[in-house]
Amino acid sequence: MALYASESAPRQIVIAGQPDASDTLALLREVNNRYQPNEIVILADSGPGQAYFTQKIEFFKDVHPIEDKATAYVCQNFVCQLPTSDPAVVSRLLDTGKSPPTDNRAKQDAGKQ
Repeated sequence: MALYASESAPRQIVIAGQPDASDTLALLREVNNRYQPNEIVILADSGPGQAYFTQKIEFFKDVHPIEDKATAYVCQNFVCQLPTSDPAVVSRLLDTGKSPPTDNRAKQDAGKQ
């Protein structure tokens, strides 16, 4: 397990939505259905935690639900896949680890640090 963790790039998953909403819970359930030790999962609910992250990482200011639906942002090496509200797409992204196209705003923010 330690070898796997040391050889694989960490992945960041940001779920933008209200904590108790059914669509947010569906996306979180999809993320939590698999064991992935190199994942960081963050809930962006427009609250104080997101405001804090926005001060540190500019990317978080643009993280929000799209069309009033909870939205997942799956990122690796500071490059994010296009956001999705579809749990099946989240599942595919997490299982394959790659699926173009990407959104490189997170990579741009990493260069500012």
